[in-house]
Amino acid sequence: MVKTKTEVKLTDREKQVLSLLVDGYANEEVGTLLTLSRRTVEAHRSRIMLKLNMHDLPSLVKYSIKVGLTNVDTHRTHDKTNL
Repeated sequence: MVKTKTEVKLTDREKQVLSLLVDGYANEEVGTLLTLSRRTVEAHRSRIMLKLNMHDLPSLVKYSIKVGLTNVDTHRTHDKTNL
């Protein structure tokens, strides 16, 4: 059986990373907000893209809006208190 995108389960950390990335934060900024290294953020991003079978940021943005991880009004509105 082939998994559809809706059946893919992201970890809580992957959801946090994805939310920040699609809201316009760079890998290094995501790392700072989540107390991770840039390389760890890159690894999470890679794993997310593999799991979702998506190959670019616009596809991740569309997915995130569709599943409710972000919306068009949340660009760069995160801080450590609402993660």
